[in-house]
Amino acid sequence: LVGTLVRKQPPELLLDVGGVGYELEAPMTTFYDLPALGQEVTLFTHLVVRDDAHLLFGFTELRQRDLFRDLL
Repeated sequence: LVGTLVRKQPPELLLDVGGVGYELEAPMTTFYDLPALGQEVTLFTHLVVRDDAHLLFGFTELRQRDLFRDLL
């Protein structure tokens, strides 16, 4: 997912992708790697679908996302 970083307040961040806002949850390692607000960022994502929620997780590195998937 590639977009403009609008907000970063751990554990959540907001990414604007073509005028659509995506709220993602992210680990602190991702927050440390994020650029300043208003800058473009690329995140590797994983969507968790539950009966009561759809949760989108974002990671700055592919290996972080792959490890997250292995732990599910």
